[in-house]
Amino acid sequence: MTHRLTIICSLLIFAQFAAFAQLEKTLHQAFDLGDRATVSLDLYGEYTIEPWAGNNILIETNVLLYNSTSSVLKHFVEKDLRYAIDSDTTVSGTILLASHDKKRISLRTKTGAESTEVITTKVFVPEDFIIQDQRLLVREPRKE
Repeated sequence: MTHRLTIICSLLIFAQFAAFAQLEKTLHQAFDLGDRATVSLDLYGEYTIEPWAGNNILIETNVLLYNSTSSVLKHFVEKDLRYAIDSDTTVSGTILLASHDKKRISLRTKTGAESTEVITTKVFVPEDFIIQDQRLLVREPRKE
């Protein structure tokens, strides 16, 4: 009987730790450039810009969440748009890519404990764009 009780307690303790383990999700968003010559970025936090052979922009957001549950991460990915990138093409020849949520208030569990969130963002841009700075990309003039 004591042996069974020890096993049950061990499983319950393991389940508690597993519920608050590291969670990870990688999100991808693609944006069609068309003939736009300028890309303006207004993204939350730090990000890297990398050239690639594609003809559109791909933004890869990797989210690591500690001390939380998978349902919390799922909610913020699917319902809250916490990691979403919006595009604005109202200015002719330009696309503005901006984080939907620029505040990113800290996440808390039901018990009040704070969750740690680590976000890594990569912006993949076509090779024919010149990186003016971290916020502005300009397409190279076409060689005739």
